[in-house]
Amino acid sequence: MSNPLVVVSGKNGQLGWEFQQLTKVITTGFDFLFTGRAELDLSNPHSIPDFFDLYKPVYFINCAAYTAVDKAEIEKELALLINAESLGIIAKECRKHNCTLITISTDYVFDGKSLKAYQTDSTVNPINYYGYSKWLGEKLALENNDQTIIIRTSWVYSSHGNNFVKTMIRLMKEKVELKVVSDQLGSPTYAFDLASVIIKIIQSLQNGNHHYGIYHYANQGIISWYDFAVA
Repeated sequence: MSNPLVVVSGKNGQLGWEFQQLTKVITTGFDFLFTGRAELDLSNPHSIPDFFDLYKPVYFINCAAYTAVDKAEIEKELALLINAESLGIIAKECRKHNCTLITISTDYVFDGKSLKAYQTDSTVNPINYYGYSKWLGEKLALENNDQTIIIRTSWVYSSHGNNFVKTMIRLMKEKVELKVVSDQLGSPTYAFDLASVIIKIIQSLQNGNHHYGIYHYANQGIISWYDFAVA
């Protein structure tokens, strides 16, 4: 008997890449199919039903997203297509095929004005279009598939891809002095740790522990961008 199939989209991003490294070194009890734009293009939503009909995954982990925060203000239609519309279709296909959807969201669904940690039931108030597109994606995913888990995370970094840590290391080699803001606080999250937690979640689901809905995950600790750069 074959293992349950887990599809992980966004294989070339930070989290998708860490998933691939993790599954090379641990035994999970699942078969994994990692997809990039060539295999599953979320800017072409019409291709999504055919993909599900072909592979029939048991779990779909959506790590693919439009993540260019500033550019999203210009490319609104593309951000909305990838982060919301296509995710809604994925959720519908998951429901059709009795597949559990786990999708990654962001702290950008909040306005950042809270003086304490956000809870899963805190009021969302995105202040840019990227945040809005991710919030709408959450809404469509939950509406279109009862078996949906949304994981909001923050300040993701990895040894792969583009992120704050790698940018700071590169700039520190090029410049004598850097200016980094100190008035924004957050909890940096190592993509490998997030991938490890998601593996544990699908193992728990496979064992019958079905707890769907919205969750928050970040590594412990609070730091400013400035202190993060210093570290």
